[in-house]
Amino acid sequence: MVYSTLSIDGMLDSKQRAEIDDAVRRAGGTAVWRSSERASRTYALLELPDGYDHAALRAACTGVVYDKAVIALALFPAVSEALPPMLEALGGAGRPAGILACRPCAGGAVVEWDPDITRAAVVLGTADVELRRFASARVAELLSPLPAAVVAKLAAIGLQAPEIEPQRILELRIDRA
Repeated sequence: MVYSTLSIDGMLDSKQRAEIDDAVRRAGGTAVWRSSERASRTYALLELPDGYDHAALRAACTGVVYDKAVIALALFPAVSEALPPMLEALGGAGRPAGILACRPCAGGAVVEWDPDITRAAVVLGTADVELRRFASARVAELLSPLPAAVVAKLAAIGLQAPEIEPQRILELRIDRA
């Protein structure tokens, strides 16, 4: 099985979500959903069989399908004047290499990136450099569901604890119980 991420603008109605769920289920996969009204985005983490052709999935929705698990984060600066420079830093020509998309949302920005290419600290550090110029704090909201291996990798890097593995994260074990 392999992971894919579905990124959709706006909130899905039950019919749209059912169509996508049906396409994924017919392929022998599963979908985990997360929506954010504040960011006006919907994401699905899809676990699909190896070699899955995403054509049916792309036909069932208008979103972007990434052929791997990606991180999507909404960043909301406390000072509105900090938003345009932050958007430019994360979405412009000099953005970090792993950023796949950076788009504005009401009062903030939605950033999607490949965690195998760019660490979260780089993305957040880039945003924070721009926010510091305006003495602005930020609120961050994780938008995309993530597989256990990615969660463990992020925790291990962030806590500088390489022994962290999915089976050692209590919250992930409780969800499976």
